[in-house]
Amino acid sequence: MAIVNLKGRRRTIFLFLLPGMLVYCGLVLYPLMQGFILSTQRWRTLTRRVYVGLDNYVSLMHNSIFWTSMEKSAVFVIGTTVLQLVLGFLLGYLLYHQLKGYRIFKTLFFVPVILMTVAVGFIWDYIYSPAFGLLKPFMEFIGMGDRYFPPLADPNVAILFVILAHSWRQVGIQIMLFYAGFMNIPQDVIEMATIEGASGFKMIWYMILPLSWEVSKMVVVLQITAALRAFDLVYVMTKGGPNHSTEVLPMHMFVHAFENFNIGLGSAVAVIIFILSMTLTLILRRVMQRETLQY
Repeated sequence: MAIVNLKGRRRTIFLFLLPGMLVYCGLVLYPLMQGFILSTQRWRTLTRRVYVGLDNYVSLMHNSIFWTSMEKSAVFVIGTTVLQLVLGFLLGYLLYHQLKGYRIFKTLFFVPVILMTVAVGFIWDYIYSPAFGLLKPFMEFIGMGDRYFPPLADPNVAILFVILAHSWRQVGIQIMLFYAGFMNIPQDVIEMATIEGASGFKMIWYMILPLSWEVSKMVVVLQITAALRAFDLVYVMTKGGPNHSTEVLPMHMFVHAFENFNIGLGSAVAVIIFILSMTLTLILRRVMQRETLQY
């Protein structure tokens, strides 16, 4: 009788999971497989494709602009992750203390997240503009007007100013994640640590950080995978210029696939982005793995 019930439960569980599995296969796995297939093909015309194996990947390996895009993506990922991790942790910790007016700041911190990417791009383009922007008058006000230069026109620093704009837009998510993680820490644990003499930096290092380690790990993984896929803000602000200095991998994929209409090369870049995301996720989960603290 128990065996019959178990079989019936398995059948019921499978029937409940089937709609979700079909949606997942249709919207995730099938496009993923198509991307791998397209990366092994070359389009002769709009309707004619030929199988070329790994030739698209070999072409990318010999393309200097591809390696430039890899370098810029690495800078973009590291810069946005460090900046958002530090700001998200500190501002989330301040919200956790629920200082006067903290509800207003919760709203203000999250406003950039809900803005359209195109609007954010135009806002920061306006700020950086030498003719109408706010950056030049600000530098003149603090006595550094002679050092001003158009940030997005300099290949050496353009990616850094794009990182700043991207972090401004996304950091609200990290703040809310850290804030939620801090709020889940039992108050009696913090009070006990305070009685034992923990405060300030010691409180953060020995109590808050270890107890919110799982949240920190989730923030790092989500931010890195999101940064590897960043395209829209870069396209609006610089379109990969000047001289490919902000052409991150998704932008490089767009150029191949939709400007040069080389779908095979574009799909190969997309597959590489996917492999990098999966590899970095697995490595980070392994490196940041630690015993969960019980409280």
